[in-house]
Amino acid sequence: MSETEGKKSKVSMLHIKSHSGVRSQMGLAHKSASRLKVRRQSYGFSGVPGIRPVERTSQVAIEFKRPPLSYLPTYQLEPSYPFHIPTVTKISDELLDEHFTGHKYNLQESPALALRLAGELMRKIKALQFSRYRVIAVVTIGQKRAQCYNNAISFLWDHERDNYVNSQREVNSAFIQVTIFGVYLD
Repeated sequence: MSETEGKKSKVSMLHIKSHSGVRSQMGLAHKSASRLKVRRQSYGFSGVPGIRPVERTSQVAIEFKRPPLSYLPTYQLEPSYPFHIPTVTKISDELLDEHFTGHKYNLQESPALALRLAGELMRKIKALQFSRYRVIAVVTIGQKRAQCYNNAISFLWDHERDNYVNSQREVNSAFIQVTIFGVYLD
């Protein structure tokens, strides 16, 4: 077999293979425009001085953008509407009187009651709009079986601005403890 016949057979073999999905060596030199990778704009914070609006939404993933600021830097150190203990105590006592009087401990109903009370407390206290406060509600329901109950919560505390309200009730078969923290955000 001569050299020219060998080249012709290779070219025809490459032509046949390219129709079946394998790229030919001749096609590597120039790509079609549809296969060119176009560099997209970065999703990072390229516009650091300001926030640019996002015009399109991704159908594959969440758009990456700078999170909104909750407070502008005002250098304010005191809350304009501080955590008011008597108001929060009144709300928690009303909810406990409404939902816990006559309660009998039940394995299914008691945890659901604790979740419902915590949600209602958070909703009512957040409606008061204490400025710059994070509200944390801890509701504990336990069955009375002649046992001891100790509860300890520990975190960094600012004694001038942070505060809490603690309420408890007892019935024949159960007890409840509600603690609501108002933690000031600097």
